[in-house]
Amino acid sequence: MSVQLTERQRQILRHVVEEYLRWGRAVGSKALVERASLGVSPATVRNDMSVLEALDFLAHPHTSAGRVPTEHGLRYYVQHLMEESQLSSEEQLMIRHQFRQVEQQVPSWLKLAASVLAETSGNVGLVTPPRARVERLRHFELISLRRRVVLLVLVTQSGTIHQSLLELPQPLEQEELSALSQRLNPELRWLDRAAIERRAQGAEPTVALVLQRLAEALHFIEHQQRSELYAEGLEHVVRQPEFAQANLAHLLLEVLRGGMLLTWLLPRLDPSEEVRVLIGSDLALRELRPFSLILTAYRSGAESTGWLGVLGPQRMAYARAVAAVRFLASVVSELMSELSGGPDREGG
Repeated sequence: MSVQLTERQRQILRHVVEEYLRWGRAVGSKALVERASLGVSPATVRNDMSVLEALDFLAHPHTSAGRVPTEHGLRYYVQHLMEESQLSSEEQLMIRHQFRQVEQQVPSWLKLAASVLAETSGNVGLVTPPRARVERLRHFELISLRRRVVLLVLVTQSGTIHQSLLELPQPLEQEELSALSQRLNPELRWLDRAAIERRAQGAEPTVALVLQRLAEALHFIEHQQRSELYAEGLEHVVRQPEFAQANLAHLLLEVLRGGMLLTWLLPRLDPSEEVRVLIGSDLALRELRPFSLILTAYRSGAESTGWLGVLGPQRMAYARAVAAVRFLASVVSELMSELSGGPDREGG
């Protein structure tokens, strides 16, 4: 059942949340009247605070006469009271410039995106590689290393680059390898693992070996992407007062390193949602309860989706974090679109 707050109660809740997010301290009625233009006495504010406490929007720490927002209060603030924010035009230009300075490869972009999110929000920046339900081959090359050993380099439609070694049944010169890849690339472009495996059946030995290795590489990439995560900015978070408890910092490390976050989160996400803000119990897992997570999807072609976001304590600057996540998603989507067209872009 939704609770109807009066306009004054909404404003009091907004001010309490914003003061708490800014300073990390409980907010008293007298201080609130002095800082906010509420037009009422501290006694009236105290009464409204008591109502908000009874409705579980605020809590009353026993060591303080002031109030702090609860999870429920933070959630209500984000959904109903928080003003939409954008990064300044100067910040947006600077961020775009940073991406122009790194090499045009997906891993470089994703690592930078995580770092920029961390710097901008003061929390941990998280980015996953683009994931496709089915990976498709965009291009591959064969490079001779020694007599029969060849380096296979392939690029998928989502921009992932993969390298592996294979030993040929007979030696081939680089010219022959290049001719083979030039002949096969147009036939294999945008095919998935199953289609490439079918083409390997009945092919002559060298071609069959190359096709089988391409299929194995696509299979490996599909599974690897389910657990890969770029995380930057842990040093920002552990300096915050909430992490004075050593066990909380250790818990965050375990969450990031153990794959727990992705294992629980990815199956529950809907790429059609713009930005999701998950606070405390929204994250369900006990280990994640002390944290908040803000994330959204970015696009890489028609079939691939990656995720980026910010993870930190529940006391974070939500408006700025949402603005950073939304802007970085648009930047990364643009870069991916420029790098890796897809079947939908080329009529096939």
